Amino acid sequence: MTITNIILTILVIGIAGYLIYFVIKKKKTAEVQETIDVDDKTYTIEKMIEFVKRRLDEITKINLYDIGLSEEELKRRKNKKYELKKALKGCTYGDVNDKKYVKELIYDILAKEYGVTETNISKSIPFDVPSLLTAQDKFDILIYSFKKEFGYEALTELIKKYHLAELKYVDGETKPSYVITSQEIEDIYEKENLSLTFQDKLAVVVQRIYQKYKGYSSIDEVRDMNIDGVSGRSFWTTRKFFKPSCTNRWRRLS
Repeated sequence: MTITNIILTILVIGIAGYLIYFVIKKKKTAEVQETIDVDDKTYTIEKMIEFVKRRLDEITKINLYDIGLSEEELKRRKNKKYELKKALKGCTYGDVNDKKYVKELIYDILAKEYGVTETNISKSIPFDVPSLLTAQDKFDILIYSFKKEFGYEALTELIKKYHLAELKYVDGETKPSYVITSQEIEDIYEKENLSLTFQDKLAVVVQRIYQKYKGYSSIDEVRDMNIDGVSGRSFWTTRKFFKPSCTNRWRRLS
């Protein structure tokens, strides 16, 4: 073998080794590197749900043995992957701890990976323009705020404070019933005059994303509430949560 051939062989081996090292290093430093194209719809709930679904799917399906992790890091990632799979399964059955785990992960994904900030978060829910908030928006914000103080008694406290547990007539119905109307939510929201931090706003957005992705739509949060000592999941009807004239309907257990 000539000197030229030896040099070429060494050069090829060196290039191959560098390429292998580069690929392993790239995989090791990040499971997924994704450039987010920002436009007017980037920070809408729908777009963020798409990203969260894709990101959680990537975390649960990635082959950890292919990305050159150290033994300690491999163990840590495997535990995280297992916990997420378990939580995603458990939260569909209403497990509050699994629900909390998934929501915390969604919070981190939005804040650290998707780039949600104080400036753009109102593109998902118009927190800074109350007149643009829907009854659902205001109810979600109210429940979140009451939950910070009262935990799973939040709905009970809201009902007690504003005397909402009264029979009333709703347009189009001949019999009175227990309802919370959209107008009542509008009035309560104005009276509460809430001041939300960025963290508060993001938590409300996370709940909205979670309930559309893994939860029980608009009744998701109230299912976990204690109402007169009874779990909300056995207390609330399954009919559509919001109506133009009626925010929610409940029935007394016999």
